[in-house]
Amino acid sequence: MKELEKKSLMSKALFFLLILLTVACGRVPTAEWTEGPTEANGQALHTLVLRNVPQGSRVWFQELFDGKTSVEGPAMNHYQGTSWYIDIPTSGTVMLKYYGRPLPRHSWAPEAFVLQQKGKPDRPLETSYHYLELHEKEMNKNGSSSHYEVQPADLIPQVKRVLYGIEPMETSKTHCAGWYRITIGEDGEPKVKADDEDGAFYAQTTLAKLPKPLQPMTIEDWPDLPYRGFMLDVVRDFRSVNEVLAILDLMASWKLNTLHFHIADDESWCLEIKDLPELTEYGAHHALPDWNLQESEVLKPSANGRIGNVTFYSAEEYKHILRYAWERRIRVIPEFDTPGHSRASIKAMQAYERRTGDSSFRLQDPADTSHYWSAQDFTDNVLSVYLPSVYKFYGIVFDEVICLHQEAGVPLPAIHIGGDEVPDGAWSGRDRHEMKEIFTNGMLDLAEMRNIRLAGWEDIARGLKPETEERLKRSLYFLNVWNTDGIEGFPVVLSPAAYTYLDLAYNNSPDEIGLSWAGYLDERKAFDLQPKNYKGDIIGVQAQLWSSQLRSFDDATYQMLPKALSVAERAWNASNDSVSGVSFDRFINIVNTIEKPLWEQKKLVYRKK
Repeated sequence: MKELEKKSLMSKALFFLLILLTVACGRVPTAEWTEGPTEANGQALHTLVLRNVPQGSRVWFQELFDGKTSVEGPAMNHYQGTSWYIDIPTSGTVMLKYYGRPLPRHSWAPEAFVLQQKGKPDRPLETSYHYLELHEKEMNKNGSSSHYEVQPADLIPQVKRVLYGIEPMETSKTHCAGWYRITIGEDGEPKVKADDEDGAFYAQTTLAKLPKPLQPMTIEDWPDLPYRGFMLDVVRDFRSVNEVLAILDLMASWKLNTLHFHIADDESWCLEIKDLPELTEYGAHHALPDWNLQESEVLKPSANGRIGNVTFYSAEEYKHILRYAWERRIRVIPEFDTPGHSRASIKAMQAYERRTGDSSFRLQDPADTSHYWSAQDFTDNVLSVYLPSVYKFYGIVFDEVICLHQEAGVPLPAIHIGGDEVPDGAWSGRDRHEMKEIFTNGMLDLAEMRNIRLAGWEDIARGLKPETEERLKRSLYFLNVWNTDGIEGFPVVLSPAAYTYLDLAYNNSPDEIGLSWAGYLDERKAFDLQPKNYKGDIIGVQAQLWSSQLRSFDDATYQMLPKALSVAERAWNASNDSVSGVSFDRFINIVNTIEKPLWEQKKLVYRKK
């Protein structure tokens, strides 16, 4: 009898629990966003409905670079960068209508809605979207109408010379870094000649791609440009170690030889520096600002809006990446963007000072009253370059990076210091040109004392005094030219946004991802890059994968492939004249027939890791 009563009581308890769960589920806070059509004033009236939100709570979300004009409901308040928040005046359902820009792509819609309540854990909101009807796509990605028949020695980048059969091919007079020659006889056994380790590796890369069994042929090949790079931004959307290794495998298969590793910016600091633990303990962890809008413990979310995530490489992980890259003849150049784009380090060193009381690594002057708005909507991301503590800080960073490369047994070609997009209004009350002189000479002091070279974006070389410019030229490995035709007198790595920024959308279809401030970029346009048309000492070409619009490794590879193959082709074969009979139709057929299946195989291997 007691057993029956116990079971009855348990049944009743389960019944009431189910009722409570059902009621609770009906009260789960949600967000619903609806895209509005473009009106005569060029703006669109969008609608956001928040359901089951408690009074006095706060809802946060992320949206890229958009001003808003409220029409109905509570205000949307900008915090920093892509972060916005709404203070909820009443419980239940809250509707907001606001004018914003017409939505260029679905990936630009507000995202990562999170409910914040005092004394309770932050809660991500389930979000639904209602978009206007999709427009027809402008083009089919990877499309080609060519009937070119792919030959056995066709691969990307295309080889300079090939002769099928056993007839001897006269060796060209070209011998440069990376040169190699493969001779395959009737027995199918390859013989390789190379002038250096790079050439030997590229020969093996070519052999691995040739169809088996190997048929008689002679291949002679070499790169037109010594620097062939890929820039990976892991700051806005972090890539795991395995994802970085997978990208290095792709780079190696395309004979790229430099990873420009963008690992510190406004949104995160992604490399462990043992003497300055706050850089990663604070600057690589993300959560919502507290109720007083302070980031006291960790940094605010970046563009992807993730909270509670860790986004950095330990010293051992970084060394593993370095060794893995070097085994594939890829050099790694880390970038710490300065003196703008420095919010993560600035905030981390403020946390360091709060913990230790030590102000000797201070990166921003508390007395600085500058008012500015950066390209990515930050108002507090510029170093106070006149402080000696800035150079003490970067001395520690440089020393750690040098040590990590030495411990890994790999070269450190340069440390990239950025130098781009310092907003107008920074350093108010001080001469802007003088600040640039102080900063440039301060960083050169660090580099010269350590016998290392610097690299930077083109902005860093503009507006300098002649003596500072000459000093920079002596220590500079290269400038990334992204916005102009080049700069005379400086070694240039071509990185033009319109041809090499892989984060640009393929076309104007709303369901593409990516930005469009420099136009659209597909594999055909990237293929049209002509290095010989640019000014200056062109030492290389580089593809850039910025990650503000990426949310996964699949997003990253979608934007890379096949656009990055076109950039790799231009880095190895700098013009259509480099390879006999080259054309885009031939190129894209090789991509679809050879490179695409290889990548599909690699994806299967990657997903098993």
